[in-house]
Amino acid sequence: MSEDAQWAEAMSYEEFLDNARENVELMRARFNDLMLNEQEQEMLASIQNPIRILVLGTDRCNDTAGVLPVLARIASLAPNVELRVLDSDRHARYHERFRVNGKRKTPVVLFLNKDSEELVRWVERPNAAYKIINEKTNPALEDRRAALKRLYSDPEIQRQTFGEFLELLLRADYILGRH
Repeated sequence: MSEDAQWAEAMSYEEFLDNARENVELMRARFNDLMLNEQEQEMLASIQNPIRILVLGTDRCNDTAGVLPVLARIASLAPNVELRVLDSDRHARYHERFRVNGKRKTPVVLFLNKDSEELVRWVERPNAAYKIINEKTNPALEDRRAALKRLYSDPEIQRQTFGEFLELLLRADYILGRH
């Protein structure tokens, strides 16, 4: 199935939250907590080309709950950016296309043009989160989950995540002919 067909099936951020069972309050709080300065807001407003952001994720995934509010905030401030979310469990066959080292990673963030052709891809978690998770020595799964939950609420991690996404958004805009 093409990205265009997937885009048509995807939900808005608010629809995703309305259907979510886990991490809803966390995602709402993270959206509201992310403060952007005037220069960052101007950068988002300056995106010249229509860009679609399609996120494959699930509400029970701490990485999705950590990065999706940042993307939603970006889309709320960038008039030419539209965000939609596709449940990775219900669309597992499509999600299979984006394996990393043989594993399905969540979330997968696709930056698409207006025809839903992929421009840029981002997978799983921001660099700052990888660094912190990798510094731990063989943490138990539950410890890692708790650490991720705390990590994504850290304002500095939110800022770094925003920076990664802003770079990719600008790259996508340049690919489409930003001048």
